[in-house]
Amino acid sequence: MSLFRRLVDLWLGTEPALRLRLRQTTLAMALMAFCVPMLHYAANVAHGPRGVALWTWTVVSLGGAAAAYAAIRSGWSLRFADPSLTAAQIAFAIAAAATGYAQAGPLRGGVFPVLTLILMFGMFQLRARSAYTLSLYALALFGLAMLGMSRLHPEAYPAEVEIGHFLMLAIMLPAVATLTARLSRIRRRLADQREELARALAQLHAIATRDDLTGLPNRRQMQALMEQELLRSLRHGHGFCVAVLDLDHFKRVNDRHGHAAGDLVLRAFAETGQAALRATDVIARWGGEEFLVLLPDTAMPMALVGMERLRQRVADLAVDVGGGVQVSVTVSIGLTEHRAGDEMARTLERADQLLYQAKAEGRDRICAD
Repeated sequence: MSLFRRLVDLWLGTEPALRLRLRQTTLAMALMAFCVPMLHYAANVAHGPRGVALWTWTVVSLGGAAAAYAAIRSGWSLRFADPSLTAAQIAFAIAAAATGYAQAGPLRGGVFPVLTLILMFGMFQLRARSAYTLSLYALALFGLAMLGMSRLHPEAYPAEVEIGHFLMLAIMLPAVATLTARLSRIRRRLADQREELARALAQLHAIATRDDLTGLPNRRQMQALMEQELLRSLRHGHGFCVAVLDLDHFKRVNDRHGHAAGDLVLRAFAETGQAALRATDVIARWGGEEFLVLLPDTAMPMALVGMERLRQRVADLAVDVGGGVQVSVTVSIGLTEHRAGDEMARTLERADQLLYQAKAEGRDRICAD
């Protein structure tokens, strides 16, 4: 990393949101640093030697900008709704501009473009109410500065000129505030649209990857997860196991109690299965009453323990299907460990054969290899 890059990271930090806030504050500091020599020049033209008031203004203005940077860089500003301290920085800069106006003499008109830049500083951050409030605040401060200077130094600040300046600000500041308010409304509308789009995409993703009835991953999602696990296994040499599960005599539940009862049983099984597995294991609805479990980074003895725990919890399950009727179910399981060099289809075929064996041997059991 170059020295310049290290210095930039030291100044702005490395966290993206912090860097964005500090870029904005650095720009404000640069504007303030530019205004200081300009005001000193204007004051020198107007009054000759620089006075205490000007040096006090210089120290306070630069110190305020530095304090804003320190508050943001240290993270202290995170306690506020706006960690960028945009409104506070603008209010401080307006006060500095108004007091600078009072010292600039004949060149005081140069403060107005700076004031416009200060207000534009918050165009993409402030809400409409804050923009109008700061506009009125600026008009009031400059009005006081103009009134005070026209009385204290009428030769340098003629009343008729200050009235003209005030009227100009009375037109300009509300216009800038109105533009800021419009941008705020556009920004808020775009943010709402982004949120709606994000919710729609999340719903589409859920529809594409989740089973509507049980909420489990569907067949398509499980196929993708198995392919990912296969690639991970090839890269790192970790084994994994796959189990195919089938609810025993599930057709009888539908025939005796109705499909609504069957749906309740499927949902109850899905919840029980998830609770019985580890956080890293995945159970998916494979089709009908058939489910599939992927056990990543798991060898056969440990996988068998997990499947036995699931089988036992299902056997202990009693599902209330309404009318005071409770339905019990059992599950048959075919469990196999993926073999290096096999395709995923071969592993699934082997698990299916083991499931048929479990059913043929009497159901409610695990057959594994």
